[in-house]
Amino acid sequence: MKKIKTNIIIKFAAWMLLSFFTLTFFLCVAGIAVLVHMGAYWDGGRSLRDAAIEQVYSFDQVRIRYILNEYCNGTITDDTEYREMYNPEKSNVFFVIKDKDGNVVVDFGSEDEYQAKYDYDVTHTIKEGAISEEKEFATLEEAKAYVAELEEQYYITVWTYSETTKEFAVTYNEMETYTVSAYVRKSLTAEDRYYYVLNAVDLVVSMRYWIILIVAASFILNILIMIFLCSSAGYKKASAEHKLSFVHRIPFDVYLAFCSFAASLLLLVFYEMSRGDEYEWFTVVMFVMICTCCSLLLASAVVTLSARIKGGKWWKNTFIYRALCIIKKFFVLCFRGIKYVFKNLPLIWQALAVLLVLKVAEFAFLVSGYSAFAYFWLCEFAISIWVVIYIAIALRKLQKAAKEMAGGSLDYRADLAHMPKILREHGENLNNIGEGLKTALSERIKSEHMKAELITNVSHDIKTPLTSIVNYVGLLKKDGLESSSAPEYLEVLERQAAKLKKLTEDLIDASKATSGCIKVNAEPMDINVLLSQASGEYEGKFSQKELVPVLSLCEENPQIFADGGLVWRVFDNLFNNICKYSQKGTRVYLKSEMRAEKVVISFSNISEAQLDISSEELMERFVRGDSSRNTEGSGLGLSIARSLVELQGGTFDIKIDGDLFKVEVVFDIIK
Repeated sequence: MKKIKTNIIIKFAAWMLLSFFTLTFFLCVAGIAVLVHMGAYWDGGRSLRDAAIEQVYSFDQVRIRYILNEYCNGTITDDTEYREMYNPEKSNVFFVIKDKDGNVVVDFGSEDEYQAKYDYDVTHTIKEGAISEEKEFATLEEAKAYVAELEEQYYITVWTYSETTKEFAVTYNEMETYTVSAYVRKSLTAEDRYYYVLNAVDLVVSMRYWIILIVAASFILNILIMIFLCSSAGYKKASAEHKLSFVHRIPFDVYLAFCSFAASLLLLVFYEMSRGDEYEWFTVVMFVMICTCCSLLLASAVVTLSARIKGGKWWKNTFIYRALCIIKKFFVLCFRGIKYVFKNLPLIWQALAVLLVLKVAEFAFLVSGYSAFAYFWLCEFAISIWVVIYIAIALRKLQKAAKEMAGGSLDYRADLAHMPKILREHGENLNNIGEGLKTALSERIKSEHMKAELITNVSHDIKTPLTSIVNYVGLLKKDGLESSSAPEYLEVLERQAAKLKKLTEDLIDASKATSGCIKVNAEPMDINVLLSQASGEYEGKFSQKELVPVLSLCEENPQIFADGGLVWRVFDNLFNNICKYSQKGTRVYLKSEMRAEKVVISFSNISEAQLDISSEELMERFVRGDSSRNTEGSGLGLSIARSLVELQGGTFDIKIDGDLFKVEVVFDIIK
């Protein structure tokens, strides 16, 4: 089916068939109209035959008048040519012309039977002996009435009338009247116009009922062809996909205007040509051709509309839509400009602008002298009073809110219902100030609490190794370096000194990461490679803790723009935490995946201790997963990791679900 829709030859053939069946349809409709008008369905075509004979006889009528003039003027010396022309073998017409006294002037008669007879009078102007008259008439109307009387008996050559002198002059010729008796043979002996026309009429009459079936069949075939053309519109042979051609890309309203103009032009030509035409048959043929052309124009409009509808949003490809869009943009820009200017004016200037508009309106009513000025002033006064009360109530609400907040009621909020927009914005700002003050106070209290907790934690973490160092130095002094316990004391001193050093270094790193003093040397890197290497480095530690790493890498091999050393430090901190706090014999899930042009690296493990702390608190400094603080570490790892990730433009998030601990590190990928 697609091959048929995209075949240009089949489409061209469909258009040809559509043209043929459309012409057939209108021809048959015109035929039915003529048959009904002439009563052919009731009298067997007798009236239609008579009308056809009369129409054809009009040609002979002109010729007979010409022959009469030739005889009357005496220009014919030998009528052999005319007699040959009206020989029964060449013409089915014979006629006799008599003068007013009944004398035969022209005799082309016959004794044959006839099927139509025409008797009528013909006048002949005598050119010799022109008569001239001169008269006086008081008015032009009297002169015209006299000319009308003369025209009943004479041929007026010329007449004149002078309005100033009232003189009238006329020249006319005498006319002779002749009677023509013309006949059309019953038995058509010659193959002339009568023969062909009457045979055609007989054929049409004999097929008068078949024509109705032809009309129905041609109409149905036209519908089927139109369905095919509409369904195949917009498909090309080069591609089975829908694609608009040049014709279908013409603005649809321009296309319709062209079709309407062409149809109007055809109808105008038909009107001008048929208005003075004396041959009805020619008018009917012209009407059929015009209707066929207009129908094909309408069909082309329907087909191109079908193609455009398939393409979607067909109305956008119209000149009117584009013009309306331009007009809309113009008015939108004007409105936005006015709104921007008005919005950025201070409140007092906005009030003055509104007041100025009202006063200009008052002045216009006053100058015009309309009695409606009093009604306008009363309406304006009533509206002004209502607006003043409305604004005063809103200002009172804002005043009360400011007073409550100034008195220390930070939870109080101004009621913003039924306020003008500009005052409502001011009320929202006032409420935001209260919320901000409340938040700042809460943050200040929290900061003081954290500061006290920080001092406590730092003091505890520093005091513990220092106490051990002081105690074991005292023991060394007491027992001496030669005692058997000296190596054990030195080992404890070394361990506590290393712990104190690590705590100091973590404090320095946390301070640098938070302040952004660490230099970032960003470059493209493959996150899958770095995650695989880090997992391999910690394989031994995972084995010691009986942890089973499950590595899942995305297939796209995403590239990120980051500092490899800093990313390694983040992974190192996270892997250390996993080794310290994971439940033995559990799985550790390491995963990289793509989400909306970002790469997400996730670390999931089951915590050994119960997690009774929120994810936000875990990322604070000196906070550990175990509240007893029995495990080693400073509690700065997650805080440092988050700061390092944010320094490189990424995000760091912790999710806790029961004993499941999950960290997600997100970076933008390189496009």
